[in-house]
Amino acid sequence: MSLSTETVLLQARGEKKAHRAMLLFIFLVSTSFPVGAAITHALDPVALTFLRFCIASTAFGALLFFKQEWNWPGPLLCFRYLCLGALLVVFFVTMFEGLRLGSAVSLGAVFTLIPMMTAVIAYFLIGQKTSPRLWGGLFIAAAGAVWVVFGGSFEALLQFSLGRGEMIFWVGCLSYAAYSPCVRRFHKGENLLVLTFWTLIAGTVILGVYGWREVVDTPWAELPFSVYGAIAYLAVCNTAISFLLLKYASFKLPAAKVMAYTFLTPAIVLAIEGVVSRQMPDLSLVIGGLVTATAMVFLQRTVSG
Repeated sequence: MSLSTETVLLQARGEKKAHRAMLLFIFLVSTSFPVGAAITHALDPVALTFLRFCIASTAFGALLFFKQEWNWPGPLLCFRYLCLGALLVVFFVTMFEGLRLGSAVSLGAVFTLIPMMTAVIAYFLIGQKTSPRLWGGLFIAAAGAVWVVFGGSFEALLQFSLGRGEMIFWVGCLSYAAYSPCVRRFHKGENLLVLTFWTLIAGTVILGVYGWREVVDTPWAELPFSVYGAIAYLAVCNTAISFLLLKYASFKLPAAKVMAYTFLTPAIVLAIEGVVSRQMPDLSLVIGGLVTATAMVFLQRTVSG
């Protein structure tokens, strides 16, 4: 076997692992919407995100200490971690704030814009071009996702309007869309666990400085145990693990393909709700989910360039 053939095979294996990582990633992200909606009125979004980042940072710090991979970054790396941490902070804070002011359906529609925003940002930031075929797949997947989000109803779609909550979350989605391209731009060969840990630390510092008053004023002792359980789940599964999965996939796949997995969010949320309620979703929603899944297969087989 020639060296070039072995390189191609290794690259193909890496891409398959990246696709599996993104499937797990989007499942974890999908669970954050119902869990987040259940606790977002219990405490301030900034305080909630701060505690979430603290728990995730502690978990990664313990892992790095156990693996003896702990090291201090230089000033330039600190700046890069602060940039990445800021992007994540903006997304999570605006998501919880948006859930307070807008409906989950409307926010879900805004969320499906992320892959297309990612493709545009990746072009200007890292010169990653998107082919017309890939753009076509993005639009088809978006149409299927929006159809699911609005319950398979043209009437609900026509009545859609952007309120304050949706506009706030749109800013967060724009920030999240820039995350995957920035990971590629800022990565300088450091260990993936180290990169994730210091990004979380940077996000915790930003939240602590920006939202110190909200953190101090939160009645932590009065919160029910269920809220802390939900925050712990969000911190470990939806923050620490999902960040690691997203960073891994960002090195193996084009940014637009990485973020294209967000189109599966509405269908996965519907499936979760169906399991919880023990009711089958409407046929029109199933059709929308199938359209999105088919477009996703097309997207992952399309080469950007």
